[in-house]
Amino acid sequence: MLARLVFASKPPAGGHQQDDLAAEMAAFHKAFSDADPSIEQGARQDQILAAAVLMHYFSTKSTAAIAVTTTACGGAREVALPVDLVVAAENGLSLLAASRRERLGLDTVEIEAPVLKYKLDFSAAQVQTLSTLQGVFDQLAGAMNQALDEAVVKFNASTKLLADAAKKADEELDMLSWVFGQRTLLPVQQFAEVPADQKPLVFARDLASLTTICPGPNSVPALLARAGVKSTGKLRIIDAVNAVTDQWAAAVLKNRTPSPATSPIHFAIVKRQETGAGDAWHAGWSATTGISLGTAMSPMTLAELFYREILWLR
Repeated sequence: MLARLVFASKPPAGGHQQDDLAAEMAAFHKAFSDADPSIEQGARQDQILAAAVLMHYFSTKSTAAIAVTTTACGGAREVALPVDLVVAAENGLSLLAASRRERLGLDTVEIEAPVLKYKLDFSAAQVQTLSTLQGVFDQLAGAMNQALDEAVVKFNASTKLLADAAKKADEELDMLSWVFGQRTLLPVQQFAEVPADQKPLVFARDLASLTTICPGPNSVPALLARAGVKSTGKLRIIDAVNAVTDQWAAAVLKNRTPSPATSPIHFAIVKRQETGAGDAWHAGWSATTGISLGTAMSPMTLAELFYREILWLR
């Protein structure tokens, strides 16, 4: 909803009979009207406020930054703002990708021996009456339980750090194995056998399937380049979508409902699936998304956008 407001996308921010988007739109307006009852709603004001909210999220929510870049669609949609929102989103994604893959120091996972803190109260204890010692033992047991609870909390936190580190290492290893193996995951074939106009979408989908930590590593462009995606030349979105096979397209769309606003490339695949490859779906896709049929970009840019769309839809 925020991305649609910012880019004044052809699909309305409140959606076409989409209850969830309509509810978000109402909540958005209510938040500002509650803060300032005199505020006057308007398209430009909504656009500026939505951009401010998104920028606030860039440092913590990768999905917000991803939504901005995918909605912009490589410059196919532009917006006049006091700041370059797309560049800010790219910077946010880069910082999040780096911070979420930082290597651990051993001092962050080391657990210190628990310290038992207690001061027993013997005032009610009588040596001749053993039952009066129960309170003393209860005090000692409480101190021990507290120390054990603190040790368990620290142990669980260290275990999570180690599990996260293993997750990062596994992701990187899987991606490197994919590059050096020179074989696609869907369909299984040699990189060299994949036609050039299929590579951006096919390779981006493979890398996205290996990505476990959003927003993906900053090395994605390097991995795509190593696999054979070119950073020079231009490729139209409609040509890349027409190039893939029906079986591949069906697998990519499985259990996904792409938005014409935030995932226009996936939405192009949806429209292509309705009529099959060719030009029959072109006009409907362009009319719904507001993106020109002539929109073209480098294969690398197209691959990165499709990669982010997959993460967004996931």
